[in-house]
Amino acid sequence: MEGPRPPFEHELDSFVSFLSNQLRPNVQWSIAEEYPLAIDDSNLNNIRVMKSDDAFLSAAVMKPQLMKTPAGIFKMAGIGSVVTDPSHRNQGLSRQVLEDCLTAAKAHGCDFAVLWTNLYDFYRKIGFELAGHEVALTIEQPWAEEAHGLRFSQGNNVEAEAILRLYSMHTSGSIRTAEDIRKYLKIPNSTVYTAWDEQGRLQAYAIEGKGMDLTGYVHEWGGGVSKLLPLLRHIRVSQNRPITVLAPKHAANLIRQMNALGIPTFDGILGMVRLLNVQNVLFKVKKYTRALGYDDVVLEAREGRIYLGKGEQIYSTDSESDLIRLLFGPQKASQLYKFDDQVKEVFEKLFPIPIWVWGWDSV
Repeated sequence: MEGPRPPFEHELDSFVSFLSNQLRPNVQWSIAEEYPLAIDDSNLNNIRVMKSDDAFLSAAVMKPQLMKTPAGIFKMAGIGSVVTDPSHRNQGLSRQVLEDCLTAAKAHGCDFAVLWTNLYDFYRKIGFELAGHEVALTIEQPWAEEAHGLRFSQGNNVEAEAILRLYSMHTSGSIRTAEDIRKYLKIPNSTVYTAWDEQGRLQAYAIEGKGMDLTGYVHEWGGGVSKLLPLLRHIRVSQNRPITVLAPKHAANLIRQMNALGIPTFDGILGMVRLLNVQNVLFKVKKYTRALGYDDVVLEAREGRIYLGKGEQIYSTDSESDLIRLLFGPQKASQLYKFDDQVKEVFEKLFPIPIWVWGWDSV
């Protein structure tokens, strides 16, 4: 048995076949088409595999991404496609490839890692914790149509630069290029809806589905709410079935207006997060708190403990999971510790930091 190691370039085709057979059986496309930036020869050094007798036994994929947030730029490691051949499970292979991906992520300078799973207990043993917010808004019935002066279109023949212009207006998300978006537009089983004004300018877009995942979910969208809402109504009418819009909790205007239309909000979790560089994360967050005028907030890690507080009111913990939940949610500060009223008030103004991973960037 060899590994964990990155697959060699000449092994890429057989590696993609292994992942597709394990994770995407009975579909007409390969898993590499669903994750064009992560499962690609340009990202081979961030993938880890185990092999035996020239056969792949286990694999995990890591993709470093720069993530902009109101608190600054973080480097995130997206992790996915963690799988072991059924004949070799319960031997610790998945954990080995996953841990080696995390080692690679640290070498890249990643601040934290994010993955999506329902195997919470397994990943908690490796230092991951459920964190972040996700809001789901299910449109059961279309609302009464109002005049909007928009023309709707369906199809991926859209200029990447036009989508990038609207995408860049988001306050939180990965930093993309137009070439990234061109690759995303080719993802199979992904429907692109767009809204255009009378001058032929793109005003809003929404993406439903991503390969085998997110069918029935609008997981990517952009544009002003006054343009996006008519587009979402159009999608509901054209699909003739309920659709669910996924949104970050800080998309307050969209959520408020959809609630006013009778669409309920369901709160969820963004994913599982593991800190990879606690000192660097706290340094960036401390700069954020100072920029907001809180010079005496304490956020420090030393000698295996994390110190949190304000002024002379200092609390300590050895739990990185508690720090993850404080910084990124979903809990408020008062739900984690019995902070005094002054610390609680400040922490609940500062945290959680709005982070969001859009559907195209999930690994």
